[in-house]
Amino acid sequence: MDAMKIALLGAMGFVGQAAARELAGRPEVRDLLLVDYNIREAKKFARSLSPKCRCAMADVSRVPDLERLLGDVDAVANAAGPCWEFEKTVLLTCAGSGRPAASIGDNVLSAADRREIHDTFRRAGSGAVSGCGMYPGWTDLLAAHFHPKGSTGSDGTAAQEEGRFFFCSPDRFGGYAFFRRVVGEIGRPTNVPSCAPAGRYFEAGRGTAFGLPEGKPAGRCRRIIGGLGLFGPVGRELSAAFLFWLRRSLRAATGVPAAAAGVFPAGEPQGRFAAVSDPEGRLAGTLLAETVLLLGRERGKGKGLLPLPEILGKEEAKRIASSCTATVTIDPPERA
Repeated sequence: MDAMKIALLGAMGFVGQAAARELAGRPEVRDLLLVDYNIREAKKFARSLSPKCRCAMADVSRVPDLERLLGDVDAVANAAGPCWEFEKTVLLTCAGSGRPAASIGDNVLSAADRREIHDTFRRAGSGAVSGCGMYPGWTDLLAAHFHPKGSTGSDGTAAQEEGRFFFCSPDRFGGYAFFRRVVGEIGRPTNVPSCAPAGRYFEAGRGTAFGLPEGKPAGRCRRIIGGLGLFGPVGRELSAAFLFWLRRSLRAATGVPAAAAGVFPAGEPQGRFAAVSDPEGRLAGTLLAETVLLLGRERGKGKGLLPLPEILGKEEAKRIASSCTATVTIDPPERA
């Protein structure tokens, strides 16, 4: 396929900026359309990246706005959040326009939504992937390709017996949509998986642990969420706003990675595992960029809502991690 024109939604978020930097440097990208509601900052960002970048302002919850943007693009990368508000609309609009799409995803699509999106993309003759971030995304790749004796479900994602963790340094990873997700998911304290960076961990759904660095990041997040969260939806929204406003003060100690993710047997946090550590916070954005480029190149070959591990194999995952100075750790280690 000739050089592509890619539309990147949510370009000014943490994952979006990382994906934009990766896509702007790729020779197979002819034009990169940076789409964000914050058009002023997007224009500054575009000028700093490459002459191939241009900008557009859009409300991704509005189908007419999206349809206007998709007329001449080859593929769409979606980093706009929160996904529970926008992802289904974005993916169905892309399918209706026959455009391949990769989305960071937050495991928010119901089984019915996934079937609807899958069928719409199949009819359009295009492919899509939901879950191209750290969790889900890298946890799916770890479960499918790296986890010792790991198993996968029929959709290519980890089977239910596998536990997962996600860790981040809020000052170097999270935007506003991320903090809204944290506020909604953080639960009771839980044990630190042996494969995870040191910190304080909390339950975040079935078999999932969410971790924050010790000190201000964990303490301040817990106090704000625990205090304002008592006031229901308004309190949770205020919690997210305060955390976003204070994020620069939530600095972790030197040497703490920007993000990490891993899989381990549920109920055995000290057992065998596969994990990835992302010191620079580039891994999720690079994964999104790689996935949308693969979908764009293979336009018309993969149809429907596709499992990420079918799009990216083990060697490709290793290459992406290496390009981001990220480290994949497996216990027990792989045999030579």
